[in-house]
Amino acid sequence: MADSSSVSVLVNIFTSPVAAFTALKERPNPWPALLIVLGLYAAVSYLYLQVVDLPWMLDRQLSQGGNLTEDQRTQAVDAALQLSPTVYSVIGAVTTPLSILIVYALIALYYTGVSFATNDGVKYGHWFTMIAWSAMPVVLGLVASFVNMLAVDSRFLPQEQLNPLSFGNLLALNSEGAPMGQRVLLSLDITTLWTVMLQIIGYQVFAQRSVVRAAIVVLAPVVVTILLSAIIAAL
Repeated sequence: MADSSSVSVLVNIFTSPVAAFTALKERPNPWPALLIVLGLYAAVSYLYLQVVDLPWMLDRQLSQGGNLTEDQRTQAVDAALQLSPTVYSVIGAVTTPLSILIVYALIALYYTGVSFATNDGVKYGHWFTMIAWSAMPVVLGLVASFVNMLAVDSRFLPQEQLNPLSFGNLLALNSEGAPMGQRVLLSLDITTLWTVMLQIIGYQVFAQRSVVRAAIVVLAPVVVTILLSAIIAAL
Protein backbone atom coordinates (compact mmCIF):
# COMPACT_ATOMS: atom_id res chain seq x y z
CA MET A 1 0.00 0.00 0.00
CA ALA A 2 1.41 3.39 -1.02
CA ASP A 3 2.20 5.97 1.67
CA SER A 4 -0.73 8.38 1.46
CA SER A 5 0.34 10.90 4.11
CA SER A 6 0.18 14.48 2.88
CA VAL A 7 3.90 15.06 3.44
CA SER A 8 4.84 11.94 1.48
CA VAL A 9 2.50 12.85 -1.36
CA LEU A 10 3.88 16.40 -1.43
CA VAL A 11 7.45 15.14 -1.67
CA ASN A 12 6.58 12.48 -4.24
CA ILE A 13 4.71 14.93 -6.48
CA PHE A 14 8.10 16.50 -7.19
CA THR A 15 10.31 13.41 -6.96
CA SER A 16 8.14 10.38 -7.80
CA PRO A 17 4.77 11.44 -9.24
CA VAL A 18 3.66 7.88 -10.06
CA ALA A 19 3.98 6.96 -6.37
CA ALA A 20 2.16 10.15 -5.39
CA PHE A 21 -0.80 9.51 -7.69
CA THR A 22 -0.93 5.84 -6.72
CA ALA A 23 -1.35 6.91 -3.10
CA LEU A 24 -3.95 9.53 -4.05
CA LYS A 25 -5.91 6.98 -6.05
CA GLU A 26 -6.18 4.84 -2.92
CA ARG A 27 -7.03 7.77 -0.62
CA PRO A 28 -8.07 10.92 -2.53
CA ASN A 29 -7.59 14.11 -0.50
CA PRO A 30 -7.28 17.44 -2.35
CA TRP A 31 -7.31 19.73 0.70
CA PRO A 32 -3.60 19.98 1.60
CA ALA A 33 -2.73 20.93 -1.99
CA LEU A 34 -5.67 23.33 -2.24
CA LEU A 35 -4.75 25.12 0.98
CA ILE A 36 -1.18 25.63 -0.19
CA VAL A 37 -1.93 26.75 -3.76
CA LEU A 38 -5.03 28.84 -3.08
CA GLY A 39 -3.40 30.40 -0.02
CA LEU A 40 -0.45 31.53 -2.11
CA TYR A 41 -2.73 32.86 -4.86
CA ALA A 42 -4.52 34.91 -2.20
CA ALA A 43 -1.23 36.20 -0.76
CA VAL A 44 0.17 37.22 -4.15
CA SER A 45 -3.07 38.94 -5.16
CA TYR A 46 -3.31 40.79 -1.85
CA LEU A 47 0.30 41.99 -1.95
CA TYR A 48 0.09 43.09 -5.59
CA LEU A 49 -2.96 45.24 -4.98
CA GLN A 50 -1.19 46.76 -1.98
CA VAL A 51 2.00 47.73 -3.81
CA VAL A 52 0.79 48.56 -7.32
CA ASP A 53 -0.14 52.13 -8.27
CA LEU A 54 -3.89 51.58 -8.30
CA PRO A 55 -4.88 54.50 -10.59
CA TRP A 56 -2.27 53.37 -13.13
CA MET A 57 -3.43 49.75 -12.98
CA LEU A 58 -7.11 50.64 -13.36
CA ASP A 59 -6.43 53.04 -16.23
CA ARG A 60 -4.25 50.42 -17.95
CA GLN A 61 -6.96 47.77 -17.67
CA LEU A 62 -9.60 50.13 -19.05
CA SER A 63 -7.38 51.30 -21.90
CA GLN A 64 -6.75 47.70 -22.98
CA GLY A 65 -10.48 47.33 -23.53
CA GLY A 66 -10.27 50.08 -26.18
CA ASN A 67 -13.92 51.11 -25.80
CA LEU A 68 -13.55 54.22 -23.63
CA THR A 69 -12.21 57.68 -24.35
CA GLU A 70 -9.54 59.20 -22.11
CA ASP A 71 -12.12 61.32 -20.29
CA GLN A 72 -14.36 58.31 -19.76
CA ARG A 73 -11.42 56.31 -18.40
CA THR A 74 -10.52 59.15 -16.02
CA GLN A 75 -14.08 59.28 -14.71
CA ALA A 76 -14.20 55.50 -14.31
CA VAL A 77 -10.87 55.45 -12.45
CA ASP A 78 -11.96 58.30 -10.16
CA ALA A 79 -15.17 56.42 -9.36
CA ALA A 80 -13.27 53.18 -8.71
CA LEU A 81 -10.84 54.92 -6.37
CA GLN A 82 -13.68 55.65 -3.95
CA LEU A 83 -12.71 52.26 -2.51
CA SER A 84 -9.45 52.01 -0.60
CA PRO A 85 -6.52 49.84 -1.78
CA THR A 86 -7.13 47.58 1.23
CA VAL A 87 -10.66 46.84 0.02
CA TYR A 88 -9.33 45.98 -3.45
CA SER A 89 -6.65 43.78 -1.86
CA VAL A 90 -9.22 41.85 0.16
CA ILE A 91 -11.47 41.46 -2.87
CA GLY A 92 -8.52 40.20 -4.93
CA ALA A 93 -7.44 37.82 -2.17
CA VAL A 94 -10.92 36.28 -2.20
CA THR A 95 -11.85 36.32 -5.89
CA THR A 96 -8.52 35.06 -7.27
CA PRO A 97 -8.50 31.76 -5.32
CA LEU A 98 -12.23 31.40 -6.00
CA SER A 99 -11.60 31.73 -9.75
CA ILE A 100 -8.84 29.11 -9.58
CA LEU A 101 -11.14 26.81 -7.62
CA ILE A 102 -13.85 27.16 -10.27
CA VAL A 103 -11.31 26.33 -13.00
CA TYR A 104 -10.23 23.21 -11.08
CA ALA A 105 -13.88 22.18 -10.68
CA LEU A 106 -14.57 22.59 -14.40
CA ILE A 107 -11.48 20.61 -15.39
CA ALA A 108 -12.49 17.83 -12.98
CA LEU A 109 -15.94 17.87 -14.57
CA TYR A 110 -14.31 17.43 -17.99
CA TYR A 111 -12.33 14.40 -16.78
CA THR A 112 -15.50 12.99 -15.19
CA GLY A 113 -17.25 13.30 -18.53
CA VAL A 114 -14.40 11.43 -20.20
CA SER A 115 -14.62 8.73 -17.50
CA PHE A 116 -18.35 8.39 -18.13
CA ALA A 117 -17.78 8.06 -21.87
CA THR A 118 -14.93 5.54 -21.50
CA ASN A 119 -16.37 3.73 -18.46
CA ASP A 120 -13.07 3.75 -16.54
CA GLY A 121 -14.84 4.02 -13.18
CA VAL A 122 -12.96 7.08 -11.89
CA LYS A 123 -15.17 9.48 -9.95
CA TYR A 124 -15.26 13.28 -9.74
CA GLY A 125 -13.56 13.42 -6.34
CA HIS A 126 -10.55 11.50 -7.65
CA TRP A 127 -10.16 13.83 -10.64
CA PHE A 128 -10.47 16.91 -8.46
CA THR A 129 -7.75 15.50 -6.20
CA MET A 130 -5.51 14.81 -9.18
CA ILE A 131 -5.91 18.36 -10.49
CA ALA A 132 -5.23 19.94 -7.09
CA TRP A 133 -1.99 18.01 -6.57
CA SER A 134 -0.88 18.39 -10.19
CA ALA A 135 -0.90 22.15 -9.63
CA MET A 136 1.75 21.99 -6.90
CA PRO A 137 4.57 23.18 -9.23
CA VAL A 138 2.60 26.42 -9.58
CA VAL A 139 3.77 27.13 -6.03
CA LEU A 140 7.24 27.86 -7.41
CA GLY A 141 5.89 30.54 -9.74
CA LEU A 142 3.74 32.07 -6.99
CA VAL A 143 6.66 32.23 -4.58
CA ALA A 144 8.81 33.78 -7.33
CA SER A 145 6.09 36.39 -7.96
CA PHE A 146 5.85 37.20 -4.26
CA VAL A 147 9.61 37.63 -3.92
CA ASN A 148 9.74 39.67 -7.14
CA MET A 149 7.21 42.17 -5.78
CA LEU A 150 9.26 42.60 -2.61
CA ALA A 151 12.55 42.94 -4.49
CA VAL A 152 11.62 45.50 -7.18
CA ASP A 153 9.60 48.68 -7.49
CA SER A 154 6.20 47.14 -8.25
CA ARG A 155 4.16 50.34 -8.51
CA PHE A 156 3.99 50.12 -12.31
CA LEU A 157 4.50 46.38 -12.74
CA PRO A 158 1.90 44.78 -15.07
CA GLN A 159 0.23 41.65 -13.73
CA GLU A 160 1.54 39.54 -16.61
CA GLN A 161 5.10 40.48 -15.62
CA LEU A 162 4.77 39.57 -11.94
CA ASN A 163 6.26 36.12 -12.35
CA PRO A 164 9.97 36.16 -13.30
CA LEU A 165 9.56 32.56 -14.49
CA SER A 166 6.91 33.47 -17.10
CA PHE A 167 7.67 32.89 -20.76
CA GLY A 168 7.33 36.61 -21.45
CA ASN A 169 9.96 37.50 -18.86
CA LEU A 170 12.31 34.63 -19.67
CA LEU A 171 12.21 35.47 -23.39
CA ALA A 172 12.27 39.24 -22.73
CA LEU A 173 9.09 39.72 -24.77
CA ASN A 174 7.04 42.86 -24.19
CA SER A 175 3.32 42.14 -23.98
CA GLU A 176 2.33 45.82 -24.01
CA GLY A 177 -0.38 46.35 -26.61
CA ALA A 178 -0.58 42.63 -27.43
CA PRO A 179 -3.99 40.94 -27.80
CA MET A 180 -5.47 39.39 -24.65
CA GLY A 181 -4.78 35.83 -25.81
CA GLN A 182 -1.12 36.60 -26.44
CA ARG A 183 -0.75 38.32 -23.06
CA VAL A 184 -2.23 35.29 -21.33
CA LEU A 185 0.19 32.95 -23.10
CA LEU A 186 3.18 35.15 -22.25
CA SER A 187 2.12 35.26 -18.61
CA LEU A 188 2.25 31.45 -18.36
CA ASP A 189 5.43 30.05 -16.88
CA ILE A 190 7.53 26.92 -17.06
CA THR A 191 5.61 25.38 -14.17
CA THR A 192 2.55 25.33 -16.42
CA LEU A 193 4.22 22.68 -18.59
CA TRP A 194 5.21 20.80 -15.44
CA THR A 195 1.58 20.84 -14.27
CA VAL A 196 0.37 19.49 -17.61
CA MET A 197 2.93 16.67 -17.46
CA LEU A 198 1.76 15.78 -13.95
CA GLN A 199 -1.85 15.65 -15.15
CA ILE A 200 -0.81 13.25 -17.91
CA ILE A 201 0.90 11.01 -15.36
CA GLY A 202 -2.04 11.33 -12.99
CA TYR A 203 -4.55 10.43 -15.68
CA GLN A 204 -2.44 7.45 -16.67
CA VAL A 205 -2.38 6.19 -13.07
CA PHE A 206 -6.02 6.92 -12.22
CA ALA A 207 -7.61 5.67 -15.45
CA GLN A 208 -5.02 2.95 -16.18
CA ARG A 209 -4.55 4.16 -19.74
CA SER A 210 -1.51 4.40 -21.98
CA VAL A 211 0.63 7.52 -21.87
CA VAL A 212 -0.45 8.38 -25.43
CA ARG A 213 -4.14 8.20 -24.57
CA ALA A 214 -3.55 10.12 -21.35
CA ALA A 215 -1.72 12.85 -23.28
CA ILE A 216 -4.57 13.14 -25.80
CA VAL A 217 -7.20 13.50 -23.08
CA VAL A 218 -5.18 16.04 -21.08
CA LEU A 219 -3.97 18.12 -24.02
CA ALA A 220 -7.26 18.22 -25.97
CA PRO A 221 -8.83 21.13 -24.02
CA VAL A 222 -5.47 22.96 -23.98
CA VAL A 223 -5.24 22.79 -27.78
CA VAL A 224 -8.87 23.87 -28.17
CA THR A 225 -8.31 26.84 -25.84
CA ILE A 226 -5.22 27.98 -27.75
CA LEU A 227 -7.02 27.68 -31.08
CA LEU A 228 -10.01 29.65 -29.81
CA SER A 229 -7.69 32.36 -28.44
CA ALA A 230 -5.95 32.58 -31.82
CA ILE A 231 -9.27 32.83 -33.66
CA ILE A 232 -10.60 35.53 -31.30
CA ALA A 233 -7.33 37.49 -31.61
CA ALA A 234 -7.59 37.33 -35.42
CA LEU A 235 -11.12 38.74 -35.50
